[in-house]
Amino acid sequence: MSGDDTAPTIASAVCRNKDDPTKQDTSKDSSPQNNQTTPNDRHNDPYRVQVKSEFLYEERPAILAQPKNNTERKAENDNNDNRSGKNTKNRGQNKKRPRDAKISSNQKACLQVIRGETCPFENCKYNHDLKEMLANRLEDLSEGEKGAEWLRGECPNWKLKGYCPFGLMCRLGSCHINMSTGQNMRRAVEEQEQPPVNEDAAAGNTDDSNGTPKPGTLLTHQHDVKNVISKETIIKLRKNQYPFVCKRHYEVTKQNGKNNPKPNDESFPTEESTNTPALELKERKLIDFRNKVYIAPLTTVGNLPFRRIMKQYGADITCGEMALSHELLQGKPSEWALLKRHPCEDVFGVQIAAGHADQYTRVAELLANEPELEVDFVDFNLGCPIDLVCEKGAGASLMLREKKLRGSLEGVTKVLNCPVTVKMRTGWDEKRNIAHLLVPSIQKWGIDGISAVMIHGRSRLQRYSKLANWDYIAEIAKSQSTDLRQIPVIGNGDIFSYTDYETNVLSRVANADGDDGCSNNLLPTAMLGRGALIKPWLPTEIKERRHWDISASERLDILKDFVRFGLEHWGSDQQGVNHTRRFLLEWISFLHRYVPVGMLEVIPQKMNQRPPNNMCGRSDLETLMLSTNCADWIKISEMLLGPVPDDFAFEPKHKANSYS
Repeated sequence: MSGDDTAPTIASAVCRNKDDPTKQDTSKDSSPQNNQTTPNDRHNDPYRVQVKSEFLYEERPAILAQPKNNTERKAENDNNDNRSGKNTKNRGQNKKRPRDAKISSNQKACLQVIRGETCPFENCKYNHDLKEMLANRLEDLSEGEKGAEWLRGECPNWKLKGYCPFGLMCRLGSCHINMSTGQNMRRAVEEQEQPPVNEDAAAGNTDDSNGTPKPGTLLTHQHDVKNVISKETIIKLRKNQYPFVCKRHYEVTKQNGKNNPKPNDESFPTEESTNTPALELKERKLIDFRNKVYIAPLTTVGNLPFRRIMKQYGADITCGEMALSHELLQGKPSEWALLKRHPCEDVFGVQIAAGHADQYTRVAELLANEPELEVDFVDFNLGCPIDLVCEKGAGASLMLREKKLRGSLEGVTKVLNCPVTVKMRTGWDEKRNIAHLLVPSIQKWGIDGISAVMIHGRSRLQRYSKLANWDYIAEIAKSQSTDLRQIPVIGNGDIFSYTDYETNVLSRVANADGDDGCSNNLLPTAMLGRGALIKPWLPTEIKERRHWDISASERLDILKDFVRFGLEHWGSDQQGVNHTRRFLLEWISFLHRYVPVGMLEVIPQKMNQRPPNNMCGRSDLETLMLSTNCADWIKISEMLLGPVPDDFAFEPKHKANSYS
């Protein structure tokens, strides 16, 4: 078990009080300054994780980095722009986070050159000197005294496809770079492997001399990510030349007597001025959410590598991060990247946030028209609490605009042939819940294609300061009329163990009919949010009905898989390594909240319980994973991705206000 787990790159540390019985539970000071609590305090505090006394230290283990002192923290706070003197809650985002320094254009390598090709551009601003790049090339992540040895020969593109597009700039390139010439080599594909498919080979778009594809050659592979929109479509969106049909919007505005823009070939094509046919109604696909584990859309941390981890541990349904409609319609690649889908995601949805029906409808047209895009359902975001989103009429504020919501749902369901789901909160303010009124309204609209309504059991202003209101979710599930088509309801919030799932969901689903005869539409679906971030193996626990005392080495293997998936997704060059490290650290800012089952006095741990800061694990590695100090998280990332630059700094995006 994890009690014997050790990490070869971590120094030994004495972190247990059990070796000295005289040091157990002797502290009488329960002040927050030293976080020491008596046994009675631990047992009486419902908001604190009850940890066995032998895992609470008095002397800080040597393995842990020293925290910043209060004067340094105070100095940082004094430099903030907010000088109103008011106490601000630790919630939302850390908006002034340190960023990676941008690499200048002349320091970046021209992709054509590192692929062994001739750059076709006369005024290319990137570096073309192959010898200079070879001389200044950074060493592999696996090399050096503090290198990540486990990554040796682990270039993901080289292993999966036999060719790395980053060539000389790959931080794992020693396995595919000729160090004397800088040439990027290609691995011969063995017979038992499925080779990449070169769709342009018939047109002669390959270079027989070294097997490197020519510029513009498209390679597809069994491991290729889906939902990669074409460059041609991006250009059309940027130039406002995409041939949207949007007939419904044109007809409605005409009936209302509003001034319409004159149709033209570029921005507002008609049926006569474009070859794009009117969207036809297709047979709608169906998704059964019952008895499934559904990973909710998670901004920033719900990325593709994380979703691959969740699929490994039993997730049935996944959904991409929230994408803003106006960013998609402007053709921003960073926003379209949020819709990417890995082949292992067999049931996959995308979540769109918009404040207007025309934005929703045009995005739906893109999803329906573009052959590269494959989605199984589209989720309406009515729950995002971020001010920037709500100020545009999207997110949680769309719950307050029923006419806009109805128009958006009608437009999208008429365009798409896949199900549409609606994810909302209980309301704007916890004192004025409105979801029990909004869900029956959606039912009365009679819109075909709405597959489910998902309720996060908190209000927009409440955030995570209190537990999810599952009684109110059950009330919403019984609020619909029995005379109309029933819309299934899925609850979300604070599922942190299989017992939470059975208590909050299954017990309420079992109550099929209320005293008033109303039908219960609550589905037995395990919708996971923060619980999956803190315990990515939670789907396995739910399906096997057990509390998994997972070892520290097993948790480290999860992080190794994430790093592999990250380098494959974001790239194995320096920029890709930076992205992988940043997203890894963002994830660790949630992972460290997990307290191993073997250390608990009371099982299971609850979502709103705060772990004590003076904990040590059953091994040095487990102690490191329990740390709340960013410096220790960076130390974990160095074990996986090699050392960070001397000036590297990290601050998590999401502030910790998750405990009552």
